Amino acid sequence: MDQEAILIVGVGGIGCGWSSRAHTRCSKLSDLLLIDADESSFEMSHSAHCLHLDASGRGKGAAALPNLAAHRLSEGISNISPLLEKSELVILLAALGGGTGSGAAAEIASRAKDSGSLVISIVGEPFAEQPLRRAISDLALPKIEQNSDLTIRVSLERLAWQARYRDSDWKLGSEWIGELIEGLVMTLAKVGKMNLDLMDLRTIVKRPGNATLIVGNGSVDNPEDIVKIARKSPLSEITADGAKACLIQVEGGPDMTLSHLNLVSEAFVSTLDPDCQVILGARASDDMAGRLRLGAVVSGL
Repeated sequence: MDQEAILIVGVGGIGCGWSSRAHTRCSKLSDLLLIDADESSFEMSHSAHCLHLDASGRGKGAAALPNLAAHRLSEGISNISPLLEKSELVILLAALGGGTGSGAAAEIASRAKDSGSLVISIVGEPFAEQPLRRAISDLALPKIEQNSDLTIRVSLERLAWQARYRDSDWKLGSEWIGELIEGLVMTLAKVGKMNLDLMDLRTIVKRPGNATLIVGNGSVDNPEDIVKIARKSPLSEITADGAKACLIQVEGGPDMTLSHLNLVSEAFVSTLDPDCQVILGARASDDMAGRLRLGAVVSGL
């Protein structure tokens, strides 16, 4: 796939932070679009396409006003339409509960889907002690799910906990968001020993029921532990157990063997539905020497 075929879109301050950090892991394989009312959200990436939603020109955000963000987006959407039309896969990131992410994400997803793109939305759900933000999030989420082929909910509480464990910043995705997107982009954009493509992904996410995406990294010495790591993701109350369909990509270095591939895939598939449809891909690269990465899209949950 060409670089323009995969578009990573950050909406709102946190969404822009997640997207900018994730894009650094796969910048040669994807394009980046940042959308916010606060200009400071664009400072992390000098190569991004940016849409500034600020009618006043004062560089201020949309606070907790989703309708204001949606209105500003409608005035500037024509500026980014060509980007959406060229894309085959749009990965949209936003934290819900504020103004821009909650007000603009659903419309971006809708425009991308109407242009023929497969849309994967990764959305952060507010902390439990933020009732106003949770109320705004609850209103925004159904529209995003309706306009996306796959919506991945991320618990900000779990993400913050994982950030402490990794000594990283949850506002930048705690590194987990970047790993998730890098795994997905690498799966689709690079040629491997057993190739997966967008049609394989569409086959999985179009299954009835919920779907989600899981990623895990580890050593070739403990391939089964990688599955355990993948299952400890900060997703919100979602388990892959009993899934009816699954796309699995295993990536390793030149030292990856068929035995490694079988151990990882079988350990993961063992908890899925006995009749689960499984599509398996594998890829080797020099920079993964000594390591393995599992990326899986599961559906029919």
